[in-house]
Amino acid sequence: MSSSRPGGDPRAALLARRFLSRGARSTRELTAYLQRRGIASKVAAGVVASCRRRGWLDDAACARLWADQWARAGYGWTAIQAKLQAKGLGAEAIRRADEALGLSRSDEARARQALAGCGDAGGGRSRLARRLAARGFDAELIEQVLATSLEPTDSDA
Repeated sequence: MSSSRPGGDPRAALLARRFLSRGARSTRELTAYLQRRGIASKVAAGVVASCRRRGWLDDAACARLWADQWARAGYGWTAIQAKLQAKGLGAEAIRRADEALGLSRSDEARARQALAGCGDAGGGRSRLARRLAARGFDAELIEQVLATSLEPTDSDA
């Protein structure tokens, strides 16, 4: 008689369901979570495989969801890639997220949007440049956006 629970282990299945119900998770995140909770590697692998078959765990969908969220928050593609990699998402899932959302091509628009959200440019150009750099935009793009966005009288004086 086979169990209707993912992976056949009731405790592991319950842990996986609870963890996945809190938001989009990567395969690596679920595996690590189960192992931290004392689930043996082999059992964790079975639970993960079962969750994937059921459509509860999808690295490509996870990458798209997180990438979209970080893009809307004003992060550059470089930062988004690093965050996705930190979640344990592979290069293929990340490439597919970019392909679906076009994030690498829209960095300039997001950088301009991040600048627009700064309001008063108190602190000058260097503060704005640091803000964009912290959000993962590259130096060349930062210079380009600042050069075309700031009034000629705005300087670091």
